[in-house]
Amino acid sequence: MASITDCVVEGLKYPFNDIKKLLGFGVFFTIFNLLSLAFGSKSTEIILYANRQGEVLALNLPAGDIYTIACLAIICFIVSIFIMGYQYDLISFSINKREDLPGFRDILNIFVKGIKFFIVGLGYNLIPGVLLITGLMLMSFQSYQYYILVLISGILFVIAFFLQIMALNNMIANNSLKKAFDFKDVLNKISGLGWVKYIGIILFTLIVSVIIMIAAEFVLGFLTLLFTMAFSQVMIVSIFVGIIEGLFISSYGSIFFARVCGSIYRQSLK
Repeated sequence: MASITDCVVEGLKYPFNDIKKLLGFGVFFTIFNLLSLAFGSKSTEIILYANRQGEVLALNLPAGDIYTIACLAIICFIVSIFIMGYQYDLISFSINKREDLPGFRDILNIFVKGIKFFIVGLGYNLIPGVLLITGLMLMSFQSYQYYILVLISGILFVIAFFLQIMALNNMIANNSLKKAFDFKDVLNKISGLGWVKYIGIILFTLIVSVIIMIAAEFVLGFLTLLFTMAFSQVMIVSIFVGIIEGLFISSYGSIFFARVCGSIYRQSLK
């Protein structure tokens, strides 16, 4: 059985097995970043406009702005589905111990897998999400129940996160959405690996991911400074950051984490 370090080191090397596919995956993140930038920019314009008018925002929105924001939100969601679909394939390749990276030819199949990925995430985070929203609603009443609900939702989010990783693996390995919600099987898989090792691998992977992201963001910050000196336009600089971050940082981090997730499932079967 491979050690925690072995799983993480193998995951760190894996994205470099095919640089073209790494960048290809990065295109999805780049598109998402640029759409999010446009969404944020448009939302800011609307809020500023509403504040100047001193009226209720919902009564003050031009129809064109509503359609623009709605379209951007929908497209962002669709792109995120494709990202999750590719992560599905990455985990599948890891479970099957394939050294190559998945391709992009079957776009429809990637989208369908992304929907399954999304359903699992939604299912596992639904209860803590509802509790969090309820707690935030109670915040305006200055009720002590707000603190209790937020605390409970936070604990449930953490539990859901750890369970969800094995649930996704179980679904992908068996090619069955039902297996993601077979809680007995999911818990047995975790027990087979050992809860301490299971949580340890995930935490160690997260720590390594954070270190990589901090280092990458430091380099990106330096490049942004140089780019800002060359171009005074804030939007141009933001676009530059979104492209670099999407192509290299987000894509690498996502592939790395998905690879380790698949390795965890392989370890649970031994």
